[in-house]
Amino acid sequence: RVRPEFRAVVHAHPVYCIAYSLARKMPRTDLLPTTRQWGRKQRLSKYAMMGSVELGENISAEFARGADVVFLENHGVCVGGGDLMEAFHRFESAEYSAKLELLAGKLGAANYLTPEQLSLYDARRQPDWRLLAGREPSEREMQLRGQMVRMMRRAYEHGLFTGTQGVCSARVDSSSFLISPEGLDSVEIREEDLVLVCGDAVETGKSPSLLTPFFAEIYAKNPEVAAAFASQPPHVMAYAASKADFLTSTVPESYYMLRSVQKRPFEEPINNPGDAASRFSAKTPVVLFANYCLVTTGDSLFTAFDRMEVSEATAGAILVAKDAGPVVYLSDDEIDELKTTFHLE
Repeated sequence: RVRPEFRAVVHAHPVYCIAYSLARKMPRTDLLPTTRQWGRKQRLSKYAMMGSVELGENISAEFARGADVVFLENHGVCVGGGDLMEAFHRFESAEYSAKLELLAGKLGAANYLTPEQLSLYDARRQPDWRLLAGREPSEREMQLRGQMVRMMRRAYEHGLFTGTQGVCSARVDSSSFLISPEGLDSVEIREEDLVLVCGDAVETGKSPSLLTPFFAEIYAKNPEVAAAFASQPPHVMAYAASKADFLTSTVPESYYMLRSVQKRPFEEPINNPGDAASRFSAKTPVVLFANYCLVTTGDSLFTAFDRMEVSEATAGAILVAKDAGPVVYLSDDEIDELKTTFHLE
């Protein structure tokens, strides 16, 4: 009654939301622009017995004050939306925000986005694309479309994508590539939803990811790159949202797959996509953009996906290891031996 535009409400008790519920506080949502988009209107409601009229009145009062996300003291979280998908995305983002802030706190003081950075992100727009029409897809393109959809669903299942976060792309030939569309749920995307980009033209009736100009620069500057992902896995993004460097010299397999991961400024992919793309090479297949995303590249979809998965596993292992004791990284000599053995130079 108090929010007639709500057509769906989700109430649940996920672990990290409950952690804030028990502390009777709310997570900040301005570590990433995507979490800010979905959680900018949140409030905390007073405790009342579960299932009681008083609890319903408390939650309703916070929704009436403009909240889209309500944290319940010693209970859980309740979110509303224009439809069930919007409500679920908002709920998913609330749990992600809570988890990210707690993980980033393990690495010291978190870096929050400034109003200027948030405004820069919000001001992004689609380029003035020309339209591709009346074309027949090649056999390779059709195969890639199927592989990309499967990879995106796998990324979601493994916690590397959320419904609202994650971009998948693959090179079709020397002049064109496929990329996921802007604004569609990662799990709901079908093969025909993927967008073919050829120079300054895109398929008619489709809207590619707003990261498309950046990905186009990656392909142009790195002919060996056949696929790329942009993602926000929570353990890796804890490093993106803190001052800590993401060191990959943990176990040989991590360094072999990822090499040294650079951390670049938040603004770079937006203001200077060409400069951001120039960071990548055979020796630097992975770059982390502060408070924005992890970008992994490879000579195949599988390799680019594998690097995304290994990045998150490596970051998660380090954060867990900190509870066991000081983390011991491989020495420079051990890294040099690894480079020599596997011809990484």
